[in-house]
Amino acid sequence: MRKLLIVNADDFGLSRGQNYGIVEACRNGVVTSTTALVNGAAVDHAVALRAQIPALAVGLHFTLTLGKPVGNTPSLTREGLLGKGIWDMAAQGSLPLEEIADELACQYARFIALFGEPPSHIDSHHHVHMIAAIFPLVAAFAHEKGIPLRVDRDDARRLGIETNEVRSTSGFSSAFYGDEISPSLFVSILDAALQRGDSSLEIMSHPAFVDKALMTSKYCYPRLDELDVLTQPSLKEAIAERAFRLATFRDL
Repeated sequence: MRKLLIVNADDFGLSRGQNYGIVEACRNGVVTSTTALVNGAAVDHAVALRAQIPALAVGLHFTLTLGKPVGNTPSLTREGLLGKGIWDMAAQGSLPLEEIADELACQYARFIALFGEPPSHIDSHHHVHMIAAIFPLVAAFAHEKGIPLRVDRDDARRLGIETNEVRSTSGFSSAFYGDEISPSLFVSILDAALQRGDSSLEIMSHPAFVDKALMTSKYCYPRLDELDVLTQPSLKEAIAERAFRLATFRDL
Protein backbone atom coordinates (compact mmCIF):
# COMPACT_ATOMS: atom_id res chain seq x y z
CA MET A 1 0.00 0.00 0.00
CA ARG A 2 1.35 3.41 -0.95
CA LYS A 3 1.97 5.77 1.94
CA LEU A 4 1.04 9.45 2.04
CA LEU A 5 3.71 12.15 2.29
CA ILE A 6 2.80 15.76 3.04
CA VAL A 7 5.64 18.27 2.69
CA ASN A 8 4.30 21.38 4.41
CA ALA A 9 5.97 24.78 4.08
CA ASP A 10 5.32 26.90 7.16
CA ASP A 11 5.20 30.72 7.28
CA PHE A 12 3.20 31.58 4.13
CA GLY A 13 2.59 35.32 4.48
CA LEU A 14 5.67 36.04 6.60
CA SER A 15 7.46 37.91 3.79
CA ARG A 16 7.44 38.17 0.01
CA GLY A 17 10.65 36.12 -0.20
CA GLN A 18 9.08 33.41 1.92
CA ASN A 19 5.98 33.40 -0.27
CA TYR A 20 7.94 33.17 -3.52
CA GLY A 21 10.06 30.33 -2.13
CA ILE A 22 7.01 28.31 -1.09
CA VAL A 23 5.37 28.72 -4.49
CA GLU A 24 8.61 27.75 -6.26
CA ALA A 25 8.94 24.65 -4.07
CA CYS A 26 5.39 23.67 -4.99
CA ARG A 27 5.64 24.36 -8.72
CA ASN A 28 9.04 22.77 -9.20
CA GLY A 29 9.54 20.60 -6.14
CA VAL A 30 7.88 18.37 -3.56
CA VAL A 31 6.02 20.89 -1.39
CA THR A 32 2.31 20.05 -1.49
CA SER A 33 0.97 22.15 1.36
CA THR A 34 1.59 25.37 3.23
CA THR A 35 0.23 27.17 6.29
CA ALA A 36 -0.53 30.87 6.34
CA LEU A 37 0.09 33.50 8.98
CA VAL A 38 -3.11 35.52 8.62
CA ASN A 39 -1.49 38.37 10.57
CA GLY A 40 1.71 38.18 8.54
CA ALA A 41 3.16 41.30 6.92
CA ALA A 42 2.94 39.71 3.45
CA VAL A 43 -0.28 37.71 3.74
CA ASP A 44 -2.07 39.70 1.01
CA HIS A 45 0.84 38.89 -1.31
CA ALA A 46 0.48 35.22 -0.31
CA VAL A 47 -3.22 35.28 -1.18
CA ALA A 48 -2.48 36.74 -4.63
CA LEU A 49 0.21 34.15 -5.34
CA ARG A 50 -1.94 31.25 -4.20
CA ALA A 51 -4.64 32.29 -6.68
CA GLN A 52 -2.11 31.40 -9.41
CA ILE A 53 -1.41 27.93 -8.00
CA PRO A 54 -4.63 26.38 -6.67
CA ALA A 55 -2.96 22.96 -6.35
CA LEU A 56 -1.14 24.29 -3.27
CA ALA A 57 -3.18 23.33 -0.20
CA VAL A 58 -3.24 26.10 2.40
CA GLY A 59 -3.81 25.65 6.12
CA LEU A 60 -3.87 27.99 9.10
CA HIS A 61 -0.54 28.73 10.82
CA PHE A 62 -2.06 29.74 14.17
CA THR A 63 0.19 32.29 15.83
CA LEU A 64 0.42 33.61 19.37
CA THR A 65 4.04 34.78 19.24
CA LEU A 66 4.39 37.22 16.33
CA GLY A 67 2.75 40.35 15.02
CA LYS A 68 -0.55 41.94 15.90
CA PRO A 69 -3.40 39.75 17.15
CA VAL A 70 -6.53 39.44 15.06
CA GLY A 71 -8.85 39.38 18.07
CA ASN A 72 -8.76 40.94 21.51
CA THR A 73 -5.89 39.47 23.53
CA PRO A 74 -4.77 42.02 26.12
CA SER A 75 -3.13 39.39 28.32
CA LEU A 76 -0.99 38.05 25.47
CA THR A 77 0.25 41.31 24.00
CA ARG A 78 2.84 43.90 24.95
CA GLU A 79 2.44 47.29 23.28
CA GLY A 80 -0.11 45.70 20.99
CA LEU A 81 2.12 42.88 19.74
CA LEU A 82 2.21 39.17 20.40
CA GLY A 83 5.50 37.78 21.70
CA LYS A 84 7.26 34.78 23.15
CA GLY A 85 6.16 35.34 26.74
CA ILE A 86 3.57 32.64 26.24
CA TRP A 87 5.97 29.96 27.49
CA ASP A 88 6.50 31.85 30.74
CA MET A 89 2.73 32.03 31.14
CA ALA A 90 2.46 28.30 30.46
CA ALA A 91 5.14 27.54 33.05
CA GLN A 92 3.33 29.71 35.59
CA GLY A 93 -0.07 28.20 34.81
CA SER A 94 -1.43 31.63 33.88
CA LEU A 95 -2.36 31.18 30.22
CA PRO A 96 -5.50 33.18 29.29
CA LEU A 97 -7.22 30.24 27.60
CA GLU A 98 -10.40 32.14 26.75
CA GLU A 99 -8.38 34.79 24.93
CA ILE A 100 -6.40 32.07 23.12
CA ALA A 101 -9.60 30.31 22.03
CA ASP A 102 -11.01 33.63 20.80
CA GLU A 103 -7.82 34.43 18.89
CA LEU A 104 -7.94 31.03 17.21
CA ALA A 105 -11.54 31.61 16.12
CA CYS A 106 -10.68 35.10 14.85
CA GLN A 107 -7.66 33.86 12.89
CA TYR A 108 -9.77 31.07 11.37
CA ALA A 109 -12.39 33.61 10.29
CA ARG A 110 -9.70 35.89 8.87
CA PHE A 111 -8.29 32.96 6.89
CA ILE A 112 -11.66 32.33 5.22
CA ALA A 113 -12.07 36.04 4.49
CA LEU A 114 -8.64 36.12 2.84
CA PHE A 115 -8.55 32.84 0.93
CA GLY A 116 -12.27 32.34 0.32
CA GLU A 117 -12.29 28.79 1.73
CA PRO A 118 -11.60 27.00 5.02
CA PRO A 119 -8.01 25.99 5.77
CA SER A 120 -6.90 22.49 4.78
CA HIS A 121 -5.62 21.95 8.33
CA ILE A 122 -4.19 23.75 11.36
CA ASP A 123 -0.69 23.96 12.78
CA SER A 124 1.03 26.79 14.65
CA HIS A 125 3.95 29.20 14.64
CA HIS A 126 6.65 28.02 17.05
CA HIS A 127 4.46 24.95 17.74
CA VAL A 128 2.44 26.79 20.38
CA HIS A 129 -0.51 24.44 19.90
CA MET A 130 1.66 21.66 21.38
CA ILE A 131 1.74 23.47 24.74
CA ALA A 132 -0.10 21.05 27.00
CA ALA A 133 -2.74 23.53 28.17
CA ILE A 134 -3.39 24.87 24.65
CA PHE A 135 -3.54 21.61 22.71
CA PRO A 136 -7.00 20.48 23.90
CA LEU A 137 -8.72 23.68 22.81
CA VAL A 138 -7.02 23.69 19.39
CA ALA A 139 -7.79 19.99 18.92
CA ALA A 140 -11.44 20.55 19.87
CA PHE A 141 -11.66 23.49 17.46
CA ALA A 142 -10.17 21.47 14.60
CA HIS A 143 -12.57 18.60 15.34
CA GLU A 144 -15.52 21.01 15.35
CA LYS A 145 -14.48 22.40 11.97
CA GLY A 146 -13.82 18.93 10.55
CA ILE A 147 -10.21 19.60 9.58
CA PRO A 148 -6.93 17.86 10.49
CA LEU A 149 -4.36 19.14 12.96
CA ARG A 150 -0.57 18.78 12.96
CA VAL A 151 0.47 16.52 15.84
CA ASP A 152 4.03 15.99 17.01
CA ARG A 153 3.44 12.63 18.67
CA ASP A 154 6.86 12.58 20.35
CA ASP A 155 6.04 15.88 22.06
CA ALA A 156 2.57 14.62 22.89
CA ARG A 157 3.93 11.52 24.64
CA ARG A 158 6.50 13.57 26.52
CA LEU A 159 3.85 16.04 27.72
CA GLY A 160 1.13 13.47 28.37
CA ILE A 161 -1.17 14.94 25.69
CA GLU A 162 -4.00 12.70 24.51
CA THR A 163 -4.14 12.54 20.69
CA ASN A 164 -6.17 9.40 19.93
CA GLU A 165 -9.22 11.31 18.67
CA VAL A 166 -7.26 13.82 16.59
CA ARG A 167 -7.32 13.56 12.80
CA SER A 168 -3.70 13.85 11.72
CA THR A 169 -0.83 12.07 10.00
CA SER A 170 0.55 9.04 11.78
CA GLY A 171 4.02 10.57 11.66
CA PHE A 172 5.45 14.08 11.82
CA SER A 173 9.02 15.33 11.50
CA SER A 174 10.53 18.74 12.20
CA ALA A 175 14.05 17.41 11.55
CA PHE A 176 14.37 19.06 8.09
CA TYR A 177 15.63 22.20 9.76
CA GLY A 178 18.92 23.75 10.81
CA ASP A 179 22.36 24.30 9.39
CA GLU A 180 22.86 20.85 7.83
CA ILE A 181 20.09 20.81 5.23
CA SER A 182 20.74 18.19 2.52
CA PRO A 183 18.97 15.62 0.34
CA SER A 184 20.36 12.87 2.58
CA LEU A 185 18.71 14.47 5.61
CA PHE A 186 15.33 14.48 3.86
CA VAL A 187 15.75 10.86 2.77
CA SER A 188 16.79 9.82 6.28
CA ILE A 189 13.46 11.20 7.55
CA LEU A 190 11.61 9.05 5.03
CA ASP A 191 13.60 5.97 6.02
CA ALA A 192 12.92 6.57 9.71
CA ALA A 193 9.19 6.78 8.93
CA LEU A 194 9.39 3.48 7.07
CA GLN A 195 11.07 1.85 10.06
CA ARG A 196 8.31 3.13 12.34
CA GLY A 197 5.67 1.86 9.94
CA ASP A 198 4.02 5.26 9.41
CA SER A 199 1.18 5.12 6.91
CA SER A 200 1.24 8.91 6.52
CA LEU A 201 3.97 11.44 7.25
CA GLU A 202 4.20 15.22 7.41
CA ILE A 203 7.61 16.86 6.98
CA MET A 204 7.83 20.48 8.09
CA SER A 205 9.84 22.86 5.91
CA HIS A 206 10.56 26.58 5.39
CA PRO A 207 11.76 27.10 1.78
CA ALA A 208 12.29 30.74 0.86
CA PHE A 209 14.14 33.29 -1.19
CA VAL A 210 15.90 35.49 1.35
CA ASP A 211 14.72 39.10 1.47
CA LYS A 212 15.31 41.94 3.91
CA ALA A 213 12.50 40.81 6.17
CA LEU A 214 13.94 37.30 6.51
CA MET A 215 17.41 38.66 7.18
CA THR A 216 16.12 39.72 10.60
CA SER A 217 15.18 36.11 11.41
CA LYS A 218 17.45 33.80 13.42
CA TYR A 219 16.59 31.18 10.80
CA CYS A 220 17.51 32.87 7.55
CA TYR A 221 19.93 31.39 4.99
CA PRO A 222 19.08 27.73 5.65
CA ARG A 223 15.71 28.57 4.07
CA LEU A 224 17.57 28.93 0.76
CA ASP A 225 19.19 25.54 1.31
CA GLU A 226 15.77 24.04 1.97
CA LEU A 227 14.47 25.51 -1.28
CA ASP A 228 17.42 24.07 -3.18
CA VAL A 229 16.91 20.57 -1.77
CA LEU A 230 13.13 20.53 -2.11
CA THR A 231 13.33 21.38 -5.82
CA GLN A 232 15.90 18.72 -6.76
CA PRO A 233 14.41 16.15 -9.20
CA SER A 234 16.19 13.30 -7.41
CA LEU A 235 14.03 13.89 -4.35
CA LYS A 236 10.84 12.87 -6.16
CA GLU A 237 12.61 9.70 -7.25
CA ALA A 238 13.62 8.91 -3.67
CA ILE A 239 10.04 9.46 -2.51
CA ALA A 240 8.64 7.17 -5.20
CA GLU A 241 11.23 4.48 -4.51
CA ARG A 242 9.99 4.33 -0.93
CA ALA A 243 6.37 3.98 -2.06
CA PHE A 244 5.30 7.37 -0.71
CA ARG A 245 2.69 9.37 -2.61
CA LEU A 246 2.80 13.15 -2.38
CA ALA A 247 -0.44 14.29 -0.78
CA THR A 248 -2.12 17.01 1.29
CA PHE A 249 -4.07 16.96 4.53
CA ARG A 250 -7.26 16.77 2.50
CA ASP A 251 -6.22 13.24 1.50
CA LEU A 252 -6.25 11.95 5.09
